[in-house]
Amino acid sequence: MERILEPELMDDPEQAEAYAVADFAESHQLRVTWFRERFGPISCETVLDLACGSGDMTLRFARALPESRTLAVDGSQAMLDFAARLLKAEPELLPRVQLLCTFLPSDSLPAQTYDLVMCHSALHHFHDPQVLWNTIRAHARTGSIVFVSDLRRVSSVEQAQQIVQERAANEHPALQRDFAASLCAAFTADEVQTQLDVAGLSQLSVQEIGDIYLLIYGVV
Repeated sequence: MERILEPELMDDPEQAEAYAVADFAESHQLRVTWFRERFGPISCETVLDLACGSGDMTLRFARALPESRTLAVDGSQAMLDFAARLLKAEPELLPRVQLLCTFLPSDSLPAQTYDLVMCHSALHHFHDPQVLWNTIRAHARTGSIVFVSDLRRVSSVEQAQQIVQERAANEHPALQRDFAASLCAAFTADEVQTQLDVAGLSQLSVQEIGDIYLLIYGVV
């Protein structure tokens, strides 16, 4: 199936709320588990979280990397408002997590590199994926870790709808709609490998996980 584009930003308040209140605990914590399985108990003092959304993943990694300071970036103020609420509920993390509203590509990002550059469940939103990969390359130095998790494209709209019914039948209709759209907008592993080659990031590994996920990770 050819890729079916979806909007790049989740800036509708209803859409943002549907994501913020949904229970992603299991799937989000899996990302932390996958990270630890591939990199072990490492130290990352500086973290850049691109397209952080409502912030749940940001805070999970902040807890898992207690020595880290994170800049979490998203283009949707509606999403960042929910991230700010989550952060306020964990005052011990407030000094270590900064939120920034900016749309990629952006001149608002500090001109610095980070120990870890990560992005979760956002690659499929980019109409031009090179925007994400070029941003990652610009903020990763030799020795930096890159860790990107995302969906991978299904073979048909019907398959996407079936997966939604199997995994999100009780979720908000807006969440179900977006989940199906994301499965159709995602990339295949081969497409991502080509993107990495173009971006000069071919040293990263591309791995299919389970039936719907992709991991892109490595040290640059």
